[in-house]
Amino acid sequence: MDLSFEQLNKPVRHLLLVDDEESILRSLQRMLRRDGYVIHLATSGEEGLAILDREPVGVIITDQRMPVMTGSQFLSKVKEQHPDTIRIVLSGYTELNSITDAINRGAIYKFLTKPWDDELLRTQIADAFTHYELKSENARVSTLNRAIIDAIPDALLLVDAHKRVVSAANAAAGSLLGYPSTALAGKAIGDIEALPLDHFYWDEISTGSFRALHAVETEYIRADGSLVPVRKSTSNAADGQCQYVLVLAHDLRHERTIESSLERLNEEMASVLEATSEGLLVLDAARQLSRINRRLNEMWSLPEELVSSTGGESILHWIAAQATTPAETAAALFATFSAPGNRSNGHFLRENGETCLWHAHPQILRGELIGHIFCFAVSLPAAS
Repeated sequence: MDLSFEQLNKPVRHLLLVDDEESILRSLQRMLRRDGYVIHLATSGEEGLAILDREPVGVIITDQRMPVMTGSQFLSKVKEQHPDTIRIVLSGYTELNSITDAINRGAIYKFLTKPWDDELLRTQIADAFTHYELKSENARVSTLNRAIIDAIPDALLLVDAHKRVVSAANAAAGSLLGYPSTALAGKAIGDIEALPLDHFYWDEISTGSFRALHAVETEYIRADGSLVPVRKSTSNAADGQCQYVLVLAHDLRHERTIESSLERLNEEMASVLEATSEGLLVLDAARQLSRINRRLNEMWSLPEELVSSTGGESILHWIAAQATTPAETAAALFATFSAPGNRSNGHFLRENGETCLWHAHPQILRGELIGHIFCFAVSLPAAS
């Protein structure tokens, strides 16, 4: 017989029956066998606890009046050791008073009386398994959601906007701020967000309507008192009764380190460019001006508007226009772009009598052309 998808994925239901009278156990087993349960039998509380230690039992049905350990005593221990199980007492009505305390403490989910009605008992057990599976699924989904949230690399803080306290945080938030993420719950958001603008924001939304923030840079206070730069955004997570705000904070320390390194490299490159006696023109892959040095500007008297236009080709045309053979010089310079993987060089005579030597070579990064560098040097005209 072919089974449906639902049948194939139906969880296996383990049922534990505990009673010191074996005849009652056998009677219950016969009655419940057709319901598809995996049925475990125990004649004492001790035996039942041993079964629970090795089997994934979801629902327990126990008699109350048993020697050594009563049903309520047994279920109290079960609650401590296996709290997710659904625990039912099936016993005489006269024994209800003896298990009232266990019912009040939540050790017992339901009390059913003997003698039982077969169909009613079967329905009650099916309902108990449904309740157990719903709890298990909710716990599984909650664990999965927590794992997904903790996998997010940026810090997440759920803030009660009225109380101005953190209600929950992910692992990245704990790492960013130097706390165990569980220790952040209940912490005042004002103890984390240090700048006055942050305080003004919480003042605003706690007394008025929500306003989202997008990529606002601020600083957070870590557990050790140090400040960490972050870029934060907020979204409305209100549940209808409480005004919750979800704060996403991105750690900027790595970006700031990179920016600082790039700034230092740019300064070093500028120093190198200015130290050479040649005029240097650096173009990007689109032939736009990347940078020039002061020597090039002096050598060719480049107009300010030409440099500010960032047009690299325009500068090459300006240089070629000062040659005695402008068209030939421009063709030679622009031929560099036709063979981007090769170095090129040449010379030409300037109108003022100076000879200009030039060479160009491509800039290659990981096999990809990212620009060209042109170098120009002039020699004084020969004495007559």
